[in-house]
Amino acid sequence: MTPIGHFLINIMRTVYGAISLLSFLILLPLAPFVHKVHRLLSIVILLIFIMSTTYAWFAPPFTPSARLRVFFAHEVELTNVTGPTSRPQLTRAVTQIIAIEGYGPRLVATLPSSWQGVDSDGVHCKAGKWRPGLTTCEWPVPPALHPSIPSGDIDDEGTWFIANVTRLGPASLRVEIEGVQTRACRIYIDSHGIRRYRARTRSEEGAGASSESTTWTVFEVPTERKGTHLLTLWARGWGSKFEVELDVDVDGEGERQGEIAGRLSCLWNDGPGGARIPALEEARAFLPEWAGITKAADGLVEAASGFVLREEKIV
Repeated sequence: MTPIGHFLINIMRTVYGAISLLSFLILLPLAPFVHKVHRLLSIVILLIFIMSTTYAWFAPPFTPSARLRVFFAHEVELTNVTGPTSRPQLTRAVTQIIAIEGYGPRLVATLPSSWQGVDSDGVHCKAGKWRPGLTTCEWPVPPALHPSIPSGDIDDEGTWFIANVTRLGPASLRVEIEGVQTRACRIYIDSHGIRRYRARTRSEEGAGASSESTTWTVFEVPTERKGTHLLTLWARGWGSKFEVELDVDVDGEGERQGEIAGRLSCLWNDGPGGARIPALEEARAFLPEWAGITKAADGLVEAASGFVLREEKIV
């Protein structure tokens, strides 16, 4: 059991112990008169106690009117960013179900996609991965449940985002990323902490875009934070391209000296104009009625592509 589980049990014991002591003190003055109470009343009280205790032990804690909150996430693994104008392609999709301890494996067992692992990978559940007190279960889904992005442009068929990563110096890089049918993207720098960055967005209209949208905005990371590894980018309009220049720590955490490693990703939700998410429809159809689905992060789907920058080239 996790530390949070022991903490909750200790709280329960304290509360129930105090209630029991208070009940005993309230009934104690009646002790001299109990022998005068009719036996039938004692039997009725005993039956009420047995029935209420049985109901408390066996009644389900969650019902369709009082649902258990279940967090859903869909991670899409893409090929690495490998060129000046890269369109990473889908390689694998992983479904994540996050619930309170003791319910994750039970809920996952109701979903057909988890019954047989893909590529010899089964369901993996880990407590506290996303948040203390919650269990995260994840498994790869078959191609029939892979998400997709609707696009009116034939050139964008199967494209999640267009990206370009360039190294500007020993501790600086430039990232350009344009998501398809989304206004939210992320930059992860796994090997170094981000110290300073500046960002702007460009609209597809080009010359018709407002001057505000093409103005660089500079951000400093507080020194007490010792750098950050994640930037989340939001655009006001659709079809926007993010341009970000980052300064990172000189001493990184990479396996090889001089490398800057990270990931680029974009986020999508369902609904009109959003992503088509068959795994979400599966969860809505097969999870019990007492389980209510909500998204675990800003988007239901996150598609990520890795990159590694060396001194002069990207691999």
